[in-house]
Amino acid sequence: MRASVGFAAGMLFAMFGVCGCGKTAAPAPTAPANAVESKENTGALFKKACSECHAVSRVEQYSGKEPWKGIVDRMIVKHGAKVSAEDAGRIVAYLDKTYPRK
Repeated sequence: MRASVGFAAGMLFAMFGVCGCGKTAAPAPTAPANAVESKENTGALFKKACSECHAVSRVEQYSGKEPWKGIVDRMIVKHGAKVSAEDAGRIVAYLDKTYPRK
């Protein structure tokens, strides 16, 4: 009898050890609602930044194959576009999604 009680206790211990004592994993954190940038807001940022030097249609109709990151970087470094690093990343993401390179 004592052996079966010890066996049962060992099984319970093993089950709880494997299962984590009934704890469930915490849900994955989600981004706050205000952290999600809308496409419209980023599009407005793109239009404002790029139209300082040229028509937005020039960008919209550009058919080259160079990645948008290289183009945006060049506009900042060589042509003095006044765009922060954070905004440049947002603009590149917008351009990649809206006007994908072929």
